[in-house]
Amino acid sequence: MKSKHSTDPDLQSQFESLLDQVWRSEADWRLWDRLDATVMLESLRAKRAKRAPGASDSPSANAA
Repeated sequence: MKSKHSTDPDLQSQFESLLDQVWRSEADWRLWDRLDATVMLESLRAKRAKRAPGASDSPSANAA
């Protein structure tokens, strides 16, 4: 006869584990999206600084 208690996790536990993994993956994707956006903005700023006449990398030079 088979035992009523299985060593496999029940369906609810499997579902919760799956959702947890999905949420962790989405958090990782959001982190990488933020990093990509930051790199893109910095590269745009660098391009604008090169094009602008008399532009300087130092913020104190622009404050005067």
